[in-house]
Amino acid sequence: MSMKLSVYKDIIKNEKNFRYMILANMISRFGDSVDAIAYSWMVYQLTGSAAWLSVILGVNMVPTVLFQPLGGALTEYFRKKRVIVICDIARGAVVFFTGVCMLLEVLEPWHLLVLTFINSSIEALRIPNGLAILPKILRKEHYKAAISMDQGVRRTSELIGMGCAGIIIGWIGIGGALFVDAVTFLASGLLLLMLRVNEESGEGQRFQMKGYAAALKEGFVYFKTSKLAMMVCVICVVQNLCMLPIENLQAAYISEYLRLDVFAMSVGGTAITAGMISGALLLPVISRRIPEKQVLIRGGILIGPLYFCYLAIGMIPFNEGKYLGYFIAAFAFGMLNSVIGVTVQVIFVSSVPEEFVGRISGIFNALACGSLPVGSFLLAGLSSVLAIRELYLLTGILSGILFLLMDRSNGK
Repeated sequence: MSMKLSVYKDIIKNEKNFRYMILANMISRFGDSVDAIAYSWMVYQLTGSAAWLSVILGVNMVPTVLFQPLGGALTEYFRKKRVIVICDIARGAVVFFTGVCMLLEVLEPWHLLVLTFINSSIEALRIPNGLAILPKILRKEHYKAAISMDQGVRRTSELIGMGCAGIIIGWIGIGGALFVDAVTFLASGLLLLMLRVNEESGEGQRFQMKGYAAALKEGFVYFKTSKLAMMVCVICVVQNLCMLPIENLQAAYISEYLRLDVFAMSVGGTAITAGMISGALLLPVISRRIPEKQVLIRGGILIGPLYFCYLAIGMIPFNEGKYLGYFIAAFAFGMLNSVIGVTVQVIFVSSVPEEFVGRISGIFNALACGSLPVGSFLLAGLSSVLAIRELYLLTGILSGILFLLMDRSNGK
């Protein structure tokens, strides 16, 4: 533990650029978590329809699938620092405009669709640039611990934001909560302006469609021919699909299987976030003993037993035990999710050539997110014919078999 803490202390002490980056991410993540609750509540108040929540969520994912590969290729043409600063300020402006429209009572449901699409499109450009700038502000030996630390801080800030969201909304209303989010984006952009980045002269060269098309194609070719990138993508897509029942059917699992009330949703949400913080901070210790590729596969193998634990909780005869069991299982789920997610970032930043990091991360995120709507439709069909118990049992068995086969083939 002391060795792990010394690594984090060394990063904070010696990586001045990263201090600005992690503080900016912490502030913006706090605003995002407040906004997530305020925005969902605003959508429901405005439309009175739960279906609109699903529509907004779907629209929010579209730019990730469509535009992140395009945004990844653009990292070769624009200064990454400039892009992430402009994106943060632009997202803040969109959220601020939404809050103004809310206060003036002129907001319509179709406005939310347009504004959500715009904001997500900006984010689709920001994400690959944010990842691609890390090799330029960090020493290579700090990649793993720095990314783990960043994710841990983000999740901690998210947990604080979720706890403060109700107070903020109750105090200054939904419009006020949106203004808080807008201010956090502005603060993040101003902090990132303080980064000292030595970007090569080739970055920021004049944009030409022919060159951009070539860069985009080059990224897809590298992704297709890279065994590492393909392996990581396949593993993560399968993991996303295997974890989907826990994520999407949480309310049904709590109500129908555990026979608990809505308070269990808060218990589960808090446990998952706490697990994600712990997983991110513990990854440097875990990866000293287990190679990153094996972390992904063995993490997938653990999904099966996790489902069986979720099923075992329903057999506890008293509610207090169910709450405790659910907290432990949700904590484990969050920790597993975090370890896998941070490991993917570490692999891309440390193993992919620097000039390809933005492009490959964009392609990967598009494919990983693109699998979720497909899995959601499949899950909806299975949920109509299978009970929660049967669905969890089937998913647990299939995920265990799939990842055991992957582990066996990887070992050859």
